[in-house]
Amino acid sequence: MQIRKAQTKDALNIVYLKTQVWLHTYATKGICSEYTEYLKDNFIPNKIKRKIEDKNKYCLIVEKDGFMIAYCEIDLKAVHPESKLPMPEMTAIYISEHFHGQGIGKSLLLEAEKQLFSRNQSSYWLSCFIENQNAIDFYNRMGFHSTSSIFFSMGNNEYENLVFDKEISIL
Repeated sequence: MQIRKAQTKDALNIVYLKTQVWLHTYATKGICSEYTEYLKDNFIPNKIKRKIEDKNKYCLIVEKDGFMIAYCEIDLKAVHPESKLPMPEMTAIYISEHFHGQGIGKSLLLEAEKQLFSRNQSSYWLSCFIENQNAIDFYNRMGFHSTSSIFFSMGNNEYENLVFDKEISIL
């Protein structure tokens, strides 16, 4: 397993990894126009390339035997939704379902935290769909604390997301 900074040449693989994980996580009742419109508008190579090239973002991928199996992105200039203070946000973390329970997510979070720590950051936050119990359990095990909730808009609907904060402690 190798964790490295994403490169623009990785964009298409990132799109399909994100799509695979997103559909498995959220399309539990099947596919609908709301989902396909969201994916069509947001999961595209040019948007991923722009994030990878953006100095205010940091994107990591995990590869195993030459295959991409996980991805995360951090917005270094985000604002915490509750305190309204600057605090990095992990805007996405996607682990292929085939690799859950193998320590991939933990390794990816720890590497992201090392990168944040090297940039003099002491904490960060993320949000998680309130019905994604597997992710909520994972974040709790990893030392995150839920502080509030926010709403994610997609199509004509809003979905409640829990906000999790974590202090970085590099040993």
